[in-house]
Amino acid sequence: MKDWYLRQTSRDRLIVLIVGVLAFIGMLYAFVWYPMASGLDNSRMLINSKRETLQKVEVASTELKSLSGAASNPVLDAGNKETYSLIDERIRAGGLSKPDRVEPVGDNGARVQFSEVEFDKLVLVLAELEQYGLTVDNMSITRSPKTVGMVSAKFKMEKN
Repeated sequence: MKDWYLRQTSRDRLIVLIVGVLAFIGMLYAFVWYPMASGLDNSRMLINSKRETLQKVEVASTELKSLSGAASNPVLDAGNKETYSLIDERIRAGGLSKPDRVEPVGDNGARVQFSEVEFDKLVLVLAELEQYGLTVDNMSITRSPKTVGMVSAKFKMEKN
């Protein structure tokens, strides 16, 4: 290759040298500079996205703290109702389908089982039951493969 290069005219040698330098610069750009620059841009965009998400979470956290501090929800009075009958009553009032089972557990608890129930309505009813001083002790939820928004649920609630 060296012999071939030396047999060329000085003008051809200069052209080969310039093409070689341009090829080296092109490869340097393609394999070093461009990947670094695009990676840096991607990292900047990702950081900005994460920063925006963090700001939104901080704002929501502040709002949540102010709401929880300002509105102290008093525990609603359930009267002399048994826990399982209160749960059954609130389930019916919440527009949920009839549970497969509502059975008392101990003095202050009940176990509830649904084979298929709307998840959104279930969460609202559970939140309402918490206002009566009940807490979810144990819960199992499985998404229904048949219908979107439907789940099967088993949970145990107890009065504090």
